[in-house]
Amino acid sequence: MSSHPIHLGVDFAKEKFDYYGAELHGSLPNTPAGHRRFLAMLPRGAHLVCESTGNCHRALVSAAHAAGVALTVANPRQVRAFAEGLGRRAKTDPIDTQSLYDFGRLTEPKADRAPSAAQSALQDLVVARQQAVLERSTLQLQAAGYQLPLLKALARARLKVLSAQIAKIEAAIAKTLAAEEALAAQAARLAEVQGVGALTAATALALCPELGTLTRGEAAALLGVAPFNHDSGQLKGQRHIAGGRYRLRCALYMAALSAARANPILRTFYQRLRAAGKPAKLALTAVMRKLFILLNHLLKNPNFKLAT
Repeated sequence: MSSHPIHLGVDFAKEKFDYYGAELHGSLPNTPAGHRRFLAMLPRGAHLVCESTGNCHRALVSAAHAAGVALTVANPRQVRAFAEGLGRRAKTDPIDTQSLYDFGRLTEPKADRAPSAAQSALQDLVVARQQAVLERSTLQLQAAGYQLPLLKALARARLKVLSAQIAKIEAAIAKTLAAEEALAAQAARLAEVQGVGALTAATALALCPELGTLTRGEAAALLGVAPFNHDSGQLKGQRHIAGGRYRLRCALYMAALSAARANPILRTFYQRLRAAGKPAKLALTAVMRKLFILLNHLLKNPNFKLAT
């Protein structure tokens, strides 16, 4: 491969995708045939840069990974801020594609690791479970206010169906983990931490395939619990967290609540922060950060022994 990657921006819509590079640009149908044609014309050393777009990008991403083509799925908000920094206020498919190209060329993002079939399936299952749990919680709140017997009966029936579906998804998650030895071993390793259950371990592995390869700062920023400075001149502003992976943070929030009560080390850490006058929410965020860094450290260092 070329020592210098050849970046191409790729912007997706439901029916088509646009691509832009230094010597290659155009549009093709967002179909398997269009994907094959696009991958066949790529130069050696190509590095594709696209945004997460729900489902529109997933088929080409999978095909690119299977073909061994380097690819980065970037955060849309980050790319948009980059484009606005270049003075590109307008938003069209050609402009977005060129912005993705410039983003890759100037920032040189790391290529994403190709997930295994089990990892891809696990991510789909984990997201589906989170959506079903949210739907059930929303319906429970709505049903509490129903007065008509008919609506109450319908809500009970729907809740029963949702609970059954959640149980089936959880069984599929366990089966998917067991099917791949490496994933099962990683999940078991994460579950050694008090406060981290099997579902939290599966969620962390599904939504953060980079886990075990990150630095402390990268782990905190990826989760969205890194405190960012707000200083200028004489101003010393409050630190605030921002960004990160929302679905992952939701799972780690619940694990942090459990760890702050059940994990001896993290409980002591939480209580020390509260005793120092820190607000409960800030202290719990600090527990989340420490917990996630610990999970990353466990996978990075297989011989590390947890304190008992």
